[in-house]
Amino acid sequence: MFDAVIIGGGPAGASCALWLKMLGFRPCLVERRPTLGGLQNDNPYPNEWIASAPNRTGYEVAADIHRQILAQDIVCRLGEAVSALDVIQDGFRVTTTGGAMIFARSAVLATGVRPVKGGLAASDQVLIGPGRTMFNADFDGQEIAILGGGDNAFENYIFVRKRGAAAVHIYARTIRARREFLEKVPANDVRIGTYHVEPERPAVADRIYDRLVVLYGWEPYLPYAHHLDLARTARGFVETDADCQTSIPNLYAVGEIAQRMHPCCVTSMADGVVAAKAIQRSLEEDAVARFVERVHASRRLD
Repeated sequence: MFDAVIIGGGPAGASCALWLKMLGFRPCLVERRPTLGGLQNDNPYPNEWIASAPNRTGYEVAADIHRQILAQDIVCRLGEAVSALDVIQDGFRVTTTGGAMIFARSAVLATGVRPVKGGLAASDQVLIGPGRTMFNADFDGQEIAILGGGDNAFENYIFVRKRGAAAVHIYARTIRARREFLEKVPANDVRIGTYHVEPERPAVADRIYDRLVVLYGWEPYLPYAHHLDLARTARGFVETDADCQTSIPNLYAVGEIAQRMHPCCVTSMADGVVAAKAIQRSLEEDAVARFVERVHASRRLD
């Protein structure tokens, strides 16, 4: 019986596991990838937003996380996806796709998000989500349609143009990008309203493009917990309280799966700390109660 089982080894899950270990508890970290670091493993760009690690790429941040967790002798099950999370008496049971069962007094959901596909399938002509795929793609001389109206859509418009694309158009039902990007994208390259997508051609609004880039945003990745009927926010993310606890007692959700704050590497790590301290309080309250009972029992024996 572990003190906590953390599902997902990205910045949020790794931070929670590290703090629990440093606080004297026994966590178990389960990660479907062979390495820790989560979506940072798909981020080849320098991350200038982390004050203590300027200009380190996502790859490097992920490698740092992996090394630190293993150096602390935290129990990790790498390369194992979780097939089910169940509430049991006095805790939780995690079952992995390899058939292993892990038991813990508390559980933490930290499996992050996946790009919204909008009913489309990834291919050479249809790229879904930002990161490694976009970074490695050749856009030189091509005509590109970007689907989505958020920061990623506008930021990748700039990226694709710098990569030599002949033409780039953004198709957005609504605009959600921040001012910095709106000022850098020409208005005549943006189409606002409904549009029809034909991925086989590929075409948008009857115009044929060399490639479509789908940047519709993110959705929580929870294939192992649908049966738990967790409370969700209006956007479908896991609803939590100030301690990152979900609608199920002793079950926590951290990082982008909950999106309590602006989602990024640093806020995800902060969530991990918040959940670890909440788990500490819960476990130590039980320990104090048991200790007091033993003291009373020994006095009765005297």
